[in-house]
Amino acid sequence: MRINKFLLVSVVPFLMLTSCQNWFNRHLIPGKAQREEVHQRFSERLKLVEAYDTSIQRIVSYDLPLKTREGFEFLYAYMPLSDLAMHSSSYVLEQVQLALEAKDHFKWGRKVPSDIFLHFVLPYRVNNEYTDSARKVFFAELKPRLSGLSAYEAALEVNHWCHEKVTYQPTDERTSGPLTTVRTAFGRCGEESTFTVAAYRSVGIPARQVYTPRWAHTDDNHAWVEVWVDGSWHFLGACEPEPELDMGWFAAPAKRAMMIRTFVFGKYNGQEEKLTESDCFAEINLLPRYAPSKNLSVTVVDEANQPVEGARVEFQIYNYAEFYPIASKVTDKNGLCSITTGLGDMMVYAHRDGKTAFVKVDRSLNEMELKLSSTTSAEATDLLLVPPDEISVTSAADDKVAANSRRLAVEDSLRGCYIATFIDSLSAVKFAASMGINAEKAWHFLSKSRGNWPEIQNFITNMEPGETPVGMALLGILAEKDLHDITAATLRSHLKTVDSFPSLLDSRSFNLFDRYILSPRVGREFITPWREFLQGYFTFDQIGFFRNDPTNLVKWISENIKIDSVENYYKVPISPEGVVRLGIADAYSRDILFVAACRSFGIPARLEPSTKRPQYLMRGSWHDVDFGEREVEASGWGTLTLSTTSGMEIASPSYYKHYTIARFENNRFVTLDFENDAQLSTLPFSLSLREGLYRLVCGTRDQNGAVSCRVKYFSIYPDEKTLVTLEFPSSKGKTVVLGNLGDPLIPDIEGSYIKNLGEIGGGGSTVVAIIDPMKEPTRHLVNDLAAIKTQLDKWGGAVVLAIAKDKLPSGFNAQKLLEGVSLPIGVTIGYDSQQSLANALAIACGEPLSTDYPVVAVVNGKGEITFFSEGYSIGLGEKILKEVGE
Repeated sequence: MRINKFLLVSVVPFLMLTSCQNWFNRHLIPGKAQREEVHQRFSERLKLVEAYDTSIQRIVSYDLPLKTREGFEFLYAYMPLSDLAMHSSSYVLEQVQLALEAKDHFKWGRKVPSDIFLHFVLPYRVNNEYTDSARKVFFAELKPRLSGLSAYEAALEVNHWCHEKVTYQPTDERTSGPLTTVRTAFGRCGEESTFTVAAYRSVGIPARQVYTPRWAHTDDNHAWVEVWVDGSWHFLGACEPEPELDMGWFAAPAKRAMMIRTFVFGKYNGQEEKLTESDCFAEINLLPRYAPSKNLSVTVVDEANQPVEGARVEFQIYNYAEFYPIASKVTDKNGLCSITTGLGDMMVYAHRDGKTAFVKVDRSLNEMELKLSSTTSAEATDLLLVPPDEISVTSAADDKVAANSRRLAVEDSLRGCYIATFIDSLSAVKFAASMGINAEKAWHFLSKSRGNWPEIQNFITNMEPGETPVGMALLGILAEKDLHDITAATLRSHLKTVDSFPSLLDSRSFNLFDRYILSPRVGREFITPWREFLQGYFTFDQIGFFRNDPTNLVKWISENIKIDSVENYYKVPISPEGVVRLGIADAYSRDILFVAACRSFGIPARLEPSTKRPQYLMRGSWHDVDFGEREVEASGWGTLTLSTTSGMEIASPSYYKHYTIARFENNRFVTLDFENDAQLSTLPFSLSLREGLYRLVCGTRDQNGAVSCRVKYFSIYPDEKTLVTLEFPSSKGKTVVLGNLGDPLIPDIEGSYIKNLGEIGGGGSTVVAIIDPMKEPTRHLVNDLAAIKTQLDKWGGAVVLAIAKDKLPSGFNAQKLLEGVSLPIGVTIGYDSQQSLANALAIACGEPLSTDYPVVAVVNGKGEITFFSEGYSIGLGEKILKEVGE
């Protein structure tokens, strides 16, 4: 037989190349040095848990596939302490196996580079959520749906699936896990984006949560998603599908951002600017991908003009009436540090060894020198802070927008079908009657628990005779979000182990018992059955020792719990059980342990609302806990009385909206958290504050987002009263008339035009909005209006929400649009069937209206348009409120 020599020569190198590729592809972690580094960190992590958990070592002793072993070690090497303490090794192993299964199953998964896979597919954690088994659930549901799609098509399809499950609604700061968000069917932007990233990663599409910590032009923040498709990153709104990638209502606001960033799990060697970097994570700056930017260089010098090494520099923007740090750096030996930031004004604060500097950096500057000083100006300072300019963005083609809108309507109906499976009021009343409990309370707990209602019903059903009063009180002390994810077993554990103190229950101190002993919620942690664990962990004698004097508990924690301020880098609170087992925690988790332990042993305890310091109640007084980390604290207390001036531009100033108070602690001003504090509901008011130096910031925004603020400093002295006045720099200018709308006819929900604008508005100002009820931006506007209901009701004017022509869904129900919100009493919903209202607005403004709804105008009694906005912008409700007058 003759052999084709040419064929042989060609085939042998090919086989050798293929063999080499297969050899290198055996590994999940590229490079021997990186594998060794990961293994070293993994071995160090094992030492932290080996005293109580040998399962990790047992798993690595198995004959695991090489990629599975490397993925397992990678996750353990870099996971935060919260996950190390709270997740089982079998859970972590399953996450690796599922990630590799998705990588092998989907054609795009096989094309993802190793470094992208390790950092943006393999990690089960997105940010600071309570992680769950979402990857397994989502993979099973999405796998058949994505069959035959390209990576780009799959990226769009996954977001449509997410929209079927979840829509936007504001919630509190604790981030729900992805499965809880699905079960609840709504979430804030941080929860929507966490859920959506988890969905993408479950099917092998690299994804990350991207966010601006604070906007410069309005009081809020926002989070969205980036996916890695066909070799590059693309952005999208979580649970807000658009016709194409790189579109979203936030695209225009993002062009005004001063900082956009994301966390990266593991040691990261990417090319992006690193805002924070350690051996286990990085936080990278993505701003140049979204907005015009510049490099801002800061030099810190001492009073002799010598460079200061090691100074902490915070780059701050005004938001929620405080100066919020969007980035923090440390100066080098030349006193230098720098960041890439947006083209707006900012404040820069530096400190070192008790000396500080605080200056405004104009948007036009690229360099700034700060001179540290030991003195703080006693004079009030007025500042004008201008955000980056607005930049327009392009929209998708009309036909694509229309097709996408039809899909959104179907997805809304699918979500509605799921919500319809929640328990109804009639069933709740029948259940309450069968249990002999108050029907109104039962319906409240069951309805607020959303898809978690079976757990709440189960808990109530299994309460033993005599437990009902305390059991119902336990439910009553929970936050609404707790009802979404707490289990009957956890509730049962707390109920059966709480030290009920009959003397407290039978006296007027019942509320004290509920809030500071019974409550399983301490801070922003996920609720676990910690009471049962702590009562079993400590001996009877130890518990008595702690109850007699809680400082003994402080001493035990100080001696047995090591504080690490870096390794729990996602800042997810470690459960009290996890802290005790691990013996290491961040300070916040340690503080939660103290409060939980006190409550477990019948000692009233809390995190003080304004400062978040742990406290216990003894002989009628709250006592701060000192773990020896703070500077020597002043012990005296004084009284602050805050008053207003006559004729003030802001009629009813509110905390975090118009002003904040900060105390100077550990070389920086820390804002006191008085949000929703009843003491501050009316002015003037008096507060008891610890002696020290304080800063009052008062500010207002104009329509373009520029801030006029006044900064003043004052001191609180022991047993003395200090009077401080709220003062706002004048920001009123001449009202600009943008056009004259006249007195057009306003449509009703049937599309008939019966009443005039003046008739609806009663001759006063009116808010007019053209909306698309099936789009998320309209939901944002509705939530904004609900948030200012009290002020708008007091104003008394009319609000017209007119559905745009051809945007009225079949079988539209206004109640669906208003689900979960209470709008101002002056709201009218209509259908602009002939587009006459929209045309009138276009003529008045002198240009065609955008189809980027909502389109909002404020019209005074003369028909003059004094405010106009196209497309949703964060804080739109506040802008409307400012225009109509508070």
